Amino acid sequence: MSRVMVVDDEADVLDTLAGILTQAGHTVVKAHSGIEALDFLDRGVPLDLVLTDVLMPGLNGFNLARMAKTRRPSLKVLYLTGFSQRAEVMADQGEKYGKLLTKPILPDDLRREIAAALTP
Repeated sequence: MSRVMVVDDEADVLDTLAGILTQAGHTVVKAHSGIEALDFLDRGVPLDLVLTDVLMPGLNGFNLARMAKTRRPSLKVLYLTGFSQRAEVMADQGEKYGKLLTKPILPDDLRREIAAALTP
């Protein structure tokens, strides 16, 4: 399967999302912040997709995606938020590289969205 980095500042959410993807056969890297996610990218950790929360302290998910795509242009991105209206306003400030999903998300829906994002 694919290699997915999950980025969320809430540990319980991060663990839940990682568990869903691991059970689906993906190799999962967990990052607790946008800065930690960039560190994984800078260290050359192989990844196919980044699933990132949008509203995080410090580096938000949209800015993380922009920085990640400059490092790895072929990297796929999905965004996840519990605050879709606020996230949509933030997205208007720059290019959005992937679909915005809403929390809570059902495991089957998450697996389906990951598969769709990874389909060439």
